Amino acid sequence: MKTVLLSTSSLWNSGDDYIRQGIMNLCNFKEEIRIIWWNRGYGISNSYANDLSINLPLIDYFIVAGTPEWVNKNIHIYKYCLKHNIPFSLIGVGTDSYVKENMKLLKKLASSQLCEYALARDNYAYKAFKNIGFKNVDLSIDPAFYLNTIDTGDNKKYNILGWRKQFWSNYADYNLPFFIKNKKALINYTKSKVNDFLKVNKKKRKLYNQYLIDVFNSMSSPKIVTVHDNREIEEAENLFGKENVFYSSDPWQIYKLYSKASFYVGSRIHGAIPALLHGANIHLIYTSSKAQVVENSINILSKHEKDLKEYLNLTYFNPYEQNKIPQNSQEIDTNKLNRAIQKEMNQINSKLTRLEILSRMLK
Repeated sequence: MKTVLLSTSSLWNSGDDYIRQGIMNLCNFKEEIRIIWWNRGYGISNSYANDLSINLPLIDYFIVAGTPEWVNKNIHIYKYCLKHNIPFSLIGVGTDSYVKENMKLLKKLASSQLCEYALARDNYAYKAFKNIGFKNVDLSIDPAFYLNTIDTGDNKKYNILGWRKQFWSNYADYNLPFFIKNKKALINYTKSKVNDFLKVNKKKRKLYNQYLIDVFNSMSSPKIVTVHDNREIEEAENLFGKENVFYSSDPWQIYKLYSKASFYVGSRIHGAIPALLHGANIHLIYTSSKAQVVENSINILSKHEKDLKEYLNLTYFNPYEQNKIPQNSQEIDTNKLNRAIQKEMNQINSKLTRLEILSRMLK
């Protein structure tokens, strides 16, 4: 029996679970293929079922299955693939984090020709793949677009605000310990500069949170706030009221709520995508270019069906200006959206079936 090891993250936030399932829907493995997940999620230890020393000797193929951490967390697996000539693919990954720090290893991976396919979900990863020297590189939609829609049989629709803890740098607040410990990150920074930075950051977040409170207050009932990370629950409840905040450790309970969305506003990419799939008008509010993931996906889908660009409303929050309150005013043609997704899926599937090794494991 052939074994595929898929590197992903789980038990962190539900968006990663949606990405993972989307990749499974895209690949559609044969029943006789053994699938082993390796959880590279935040705080998850390399032990028990997640122990690489147990799993690596079993594998015939390796897939980096979505999510941003496609470099740093997988270093040991990449080295194993090089040593034992294990073929691999990167499917649905984004960002270019840690690429420069690991360029020597990544170039060695590219020159080994063990990588059959490098499929990016954003321009950062796509350009990084090209720069590293990987062959057979493509840019496609976020894998969460490949999720199946559900019908709960409940006609009740919600206005949903998706809140997340926003910051303007990788080293703010709960990441400060990393900033202090990482010597490279401390270059050119003094204690006073760090303190000044955190003060400004705190002020920006306060303005951002007040803006989302105003947005939520403007929504008609029934309405609710969702969070994807249990570390966000307490602060969200303090901001919006305990009775208004929904979270579940089961990502599909959150997905079920998104299937009932009429209007989604917020800063969770993988709240906006499930809501859009079920016909909700979406309005992403972001403080960084990470929202480009959805923008890129809609642009690609618009090549298959006209006018889909109108389905994405995107605001980059500016703490120094008056930000408008989003309005639910758009009709979403889910048939058109589904046709575009299916066409993109067929296009990627045709490329997967031409891969020499991975294709033998797919239906």
